[in-house]
Amino acid sequence: MSRINTFRHPLHSLFQSMVEEVANKIEDRVGKMTANQPDAPRLDENHPATAVAHAISRHKSKGKEVPDQPPAELSAKHGGVVDTLWTCAKLAGEYMEAKFLGNDKKAAEKKDELKFNTCDPEWLEAVMQYEEYFGLSGDRRDIPYVRWQNLDDFVMETLPADAKVALLGDWGTGTDEAIALLKAVKKHEPDVIIHLGDVYYSGTENETHKFFLDILNDVLERDKNPIPVYNMTGNHDMYSGGAGFYKLLPQTNPPPLFNEEQAQKASYFCLRSVDGAWQFLAMDTGLHDHDPFTVSTDITYLEDSEVEWHVDKIRRHSQAGGRTILLSHHQLFSAFDAIGKGVEKPAGQEAANPKLLESFRQFQEAAEGPGDIAAWFWGHEHNLDIYEPYLGLAKGRCMGHAAVPHFKEDNPYQVLDGIPDPPQLVDDPALPGEKLKLGTVDEIYAHGFAIIKLDDRDQTATVGYFQETNAYASPMYEEKL
Repeated sequence: MSRINTFRHPLHSLFQSMVEEVANKIEDRVGKMTANQPDAPRLDENHPATAVAHAISRHKSKGKEVPDQPPAELSAKHGGVVDTLWTCAKLAGEYMEAKFLGNDKKAAEKKDELKFNTCDPEWLEAVMQYEEYFGLSGDRRDIPYVRWQNLDDFVMETLPADAKVALLGDWGTGTDEAIALLKAVKKHEPDVIIHLGDVYYSGTENETHKFFLDILNDVLERDKNPIPVYNMTGNHDMYSGGAGFYKLLPQTNPPPLFNEEQAQKASYFCLRSVDGAWQFLAMDTGLHDHDPFTVSTDITYLEDSEVEWHVDKIRRHSQAGGRTILLSHHQLFSAFDAIGKGVEKPAGQEAANPKLLESFRQFQEAAEGPGDIAAWFWGHEHNLDIYEPYLGLAKGRCMGHAAVPHFKEDNPYQVLDGIPDPPQLVDDPALPGEKLKLGTVDEIYAHGFAIIKLDDRDQTATVGYFQETNAYASPMYEEKL
């Protein structure tokens, strides 16, 4: 299992993206960096460029000064190539940080050091390229968020009768584990695949192709079997200003393989059964989780206009007798992760995101009956959490465990201290007295996905949760919506 490290700070994620992209370009031009690792995967600390990026990012994320020399264990593992990588990556990172924070004098100094050092020219070219991602500081007004003009915009009534829908969360890593999981999903023959967001490290145009669309097209053989794929925004997708995400939209379900009606045109959408029995409402919670300058208070939320759009979809669909499944990247609530950007939980913080909860209350008011909102699936936390009813939501489901490994030592099922009345996991039907949790392989929690089988006539749905240890056969847990 690959140990990959992700950081919720945009600058650290962009730095990781940049180091890896530069290293790949150099490799393509002059051959492999290390003869003993010709097939080392990306986004894996077995690769020297990735190891360097992670090590420097860990120093910065802890507020520590980055040393001039790489750690001895990195040099011992990867050889002399690490020394050059470390020097050039450190300079590039210092330039990025100075530019990001508006310190033009320091940025100019670091740019000159990088230019006149012995670094490959790819480094200077890359920092110039990546400047477009952070050139507007933390403001990110440049994110090309698409606003509806008509309330019927972004509604796709293309789900076939009794559709089978696959859900993946935080899948876009490009690792061998991610590829293996998609192969398992393929065996279930879904009609549609929905990704709940996050292409790592920062959703650049290169990463959205390399770690997302190219793998989907290849593994699913979409040139022969055109399975529609829909993608949602996570925080990592917005760290590059949404550049990769939005450019990828018209390329995801392109004609002539797909009909125009199957095209995703915005970061939020409604995917509805042809007979109106069911609809999936995908929300954009990534738009407002990108700003490093409000890291201690960054509680993500939906645009007011988007809330209005979702309320309209729920009201009209409910009045017509249909049911709704909500989708987002960020969690409505959690027992295990502080709401916000991974900071320490402020004193007295509740388990729920108050802004998303306010939106959910409006959704509830728009529904004709309590069962019309059947469930809410989200990702963000790299885990599977199947909760008991909480805050009026019958079925809140966290499933961000498709590709980023969670080690037992991370203790992801440890309930946060200080939360009054935290949400509870459902009981494990196979283990009386235990809560339902993922299994482990070699001290690592299993990856997984969900398959939702819709029954349009009865307006029910069966959800099977599969983990990689038994991904082709029986689900680890199954429930009715």
